[in-house]
Amino acid sequence: MKITQSPRSSSAALPQLASHLIMCLALLLALLLSPTLTAQTPKKVLFIAGKPSHGNGEHEFRAGCMLLAKGLNESNLNIEAKVHYYGWPKNESIFDGVDACVIYADAGGKFKDKYAVLDAKVKAGMSIMFMHYGVHPKKEIGEKYFTPWIGGYMETGWSVNPHWIADIFPKEGHSVGNGIKVPFTAYDEFYWNMRFPSEEECDCCHSLATATPTPEKIIRYLRLWNKHGEDTLNTPQSLMWCRDPETGGRGIGFVGGHYHRNWAIDDFRTLVLNAIVWLAREEVPEGGVISQPIDQEELNKNLDRPVKGKPILLPTEALYEQKPMDMPDLSKPLPPKPKKKKASKKPAEEAK
Repeated sequence: MKITQSPRSSSAALPQLASHLIMCLALLLALLLSPTLTAQTPKKVLFIAGKPSHGNGEHEFRAGCMLLAKGLNESNLNIEAKVHYYGWPKNESIFDGVDACVIYADAGGKFKDKYAVLDAKVKAGMSIMFMHYGVHPKKEIGEKYFTPWIGGYMETGWSVNPHWIADIFPKEGHSVGNGIKVPFTAYDEFYWNMRFPSEEECDCCHSLATATPTPEKIIRYLRLWNKHGEDTLNTPQSLMWCRDPETGGRGIGFVGGHYHRNWAIDDFRTLVLNAIVWLAREEVPEGGVISQPIDQEELNKNLDRPVKGKPILLPTEALYEQKPMDMPDLSKPLPPKPKKKKASKKPAEEAK
């Protein structure tokens, strides 16, 4: 008698099928969790560099922005930085998708009606930072926009702008100070006595870096010197501050950046790079944002009006050994403001 074998029942095949499914799911999960596929969209940082206004080595907005953008782009962080110069972009689509905008320019940028465009971007969640002369808009612009955006601004008649030697202390325990030797020293036109809101007006505004101006550290007093500056000598002053709401865009003001050479000071540069990463709501590395040291060749790239045979030199200890200037007698009129020299060379055309 022929004996035929009955086919395997469907119930017997189920365990094997389940095993195959589990293996496939595990493989799919491993692929989904791989760094290549889970890489987040990079945070976009846009630098807006103002037009040339000073002599070689001062207010080098374009060159400074390019150094900082390069440092961010080479940091292996989730950051993508671009630089626009000079002034307000003709094509405003450049702001699309920007997480943080850094403005390094004269007089708050001189954006006129375009501050309303920035205001809409900030209200939609874009973070914003102003550096050096960028923190000094007209008073009405400062009150309307800068205080709500970054938590303060420089005000003529209230704030002062000497050139002085500062021992800078980042805020203790804050990530902007990661990887920085405390304190570090720089000679710059560090404004102080900013117009800040009260704690009741802004409970999320605070300092990020401070230094204490003393008479023996002030090398040059300028025409904005006033009684408020005199009264606030020997008291800690905010050189970098922020507005840090729980959600939405953050804001930062930084008063340094007059002298281009200071970007070659590792801790000076790291403080600002750390701040920009934090501004974009990215995690600042424990050792700070690592960037390549800047040598003299690198420092002299992309200058607005380079002078042949007179390169910008790296900062040296001699800068910190300068003799202080006698404090002006405020009962006497200040000397007239020197006339600006005409530019000897037309700057490069606008580029994006």
